[in-house]
Amino acid sequence: MRSLVVLSLTAVLAAGLPATVTQAEEDHPGLQIVSLDGDQITGRQFAMVALRGTEDLPDNVEIQVQRPDGEWGPWQPLETDHAIDNKTEPLWVGDSTGLRVRGADQPGLSVALVDPGPEDGMRREMPVHTREPVVISRAGWGADESVREACFARQGIGVEYATTIKAATIHHTAGTNDYTPGDSARIARGVYLFHAIDRDWCDIGYNFLVDKYGQVFEGRIGGLEYPVIGAHAGGFNRFTFGVSMMGTYSTVAPSDAQLNAVAAVVAWKLAGNYRLFNGSTTLISAGGGTSKYPAGTAVTLPTIFAHRDVGNTDCPGTVAYNAMPTLRQKVGNRTGFWRGGPIWHKWTEAGGEAGPLGSPYRVESKTGRDGRYTTFANNTKSIYWSAATGAAIIGGAIRDKWGQLGFEMGALGFPVTDELTTADNVGRYNNFELGNGSIYWSEATGAHAVLGPIKQHWVNLGAEQSYLGYPTSDQYETTGGLRSDFQNGYVFYNTATGETSDHRNS
Repeated sequence: MRSLVVLSLTAVLAAGLPATVTQAEEDHPGLQIVSLDGDQITGRQFAMVALRGTEDLPDNVEIQVQRPDGEWGPWQPLETDHAIDNKTEPLWVGDSTGLRVRGADQPGLSVALVDPGPEDGMRREMPVHTREPVVISRAGWGADESVREACFARQGIGVEYATTIKAATIHHTAGTNDYTPGDSARIARGVYLFHAIDRDWCDIGYNFLVDKYGQVFEGRIGGLEYPVIGAHAGGFNRFTFGVSMMGTYSTVAPSDAQLNAVAAVVAWKLAGNYRLFNGSTTLISAGGGTSKYPAGTAVTLPTIFAHRDVGNTDCPGTVAYNAMPTLRQKVGNRTGFWRGGPIWHKWTEAGGEAGPLGSPYRVESKTGRDGRYTTFANNTKSIYWSAATGAAIIGGAIRDKWGQLGFEMGALGFPVTDELTTADNVGRYNNFELGNGSIYWSEATGAHAVLGPIKQHWVNLGAEQSYLGYPTSDQYETTGGLRSDFQNGYVFYNTATGETSDHRNS
């Protein structure tokens, strides 16, 4: 593990000699904060750089890095227009051992030097999420989760979720465009360390990163299907997801592979939340950061917008910004006619966002038995669909019980009815496709499954309106057969004779 160290540089540094460590702070892998007393740093190992000022940084700050072979490269500008707390975004410079800075003459300057580690064949071994589009997981690009976990513990926070996704925000990382496919995982690790430690955001700010080769990387933790609140667009992180293109696109265009991969990610996320690629949404600014808008301002935006639309920044670069109409059309070409889907129809028939289901919470996805589903109302209700059963609404304690029994892969299969009110107007129930099964719920008894001959016997007696009342257990094995308990008795199924019988509590 590497350590975070604060270095005090003397005049020796300006002469090109290695600095001496005078103070060590808490350990963090891969990040050094170096006080810039002179204009040159040598004897370090890093691949990403950010500048930390004590006041507003000028526009003409440039850096020059020394390669491992001792040669100094060209001067490169650092983008300061979207600096937060007088800190620039990190710039990917590749493997380097020295650094020079010019154009930033102010006291107290320091630099963050990020060493994301070697490639180590990581790209060949990256596990991916089994979904469309193919996304390289955090484990795949080498996220050190201990950094995030320690920050969460220190701040007393965890993953934060919105109630839905309404729009996509497009970014660039503002680093070099000169990187190999193998460098991309290292860039992801570097951005992660910088955002988590130097920005103190505990994790990478973006929800996705996309390199110029079309590789997609999982960003902020919490589940790509869910409305994870990132740290990518000050004032507008809630209800949005951030997709950042690795590189700088102020004077050059994103590659076709990159733009197509961004379109695939945005199409999957927006269409899966039933948002139109060419629609608009109104978001309320939370202010702060680099936001253009004070807190409380209502701003109407395209469902696919650029960071500069809401922030005082050039991001994602002028050329990429000019390509936003092309990106929207690429997204539209991929979304298909999702508004013809059975889950969407079921949701709209129930009132859409204004109805009891509220907003989509997770991306519509495949189930384990050739069906589809998604969740609504802050993950408390769902719609499940299969070709054999159609679409049905299920939620709350009944859905939880069904989940305990294996969802559609269990003994009950898919729901065949929406959640319905019982005949006595006291409880709720759903019927399912397999085993003549149902799950009944009442406030007094909770949710329990009844199925097969036992359920039929109970129904013949009058179900919850019979003397037995509501089920108080799931069906279970007992001597000679199967049994389900009810409020005032039980029903027994004799597996040898095939007969059922009901019994009052003694």
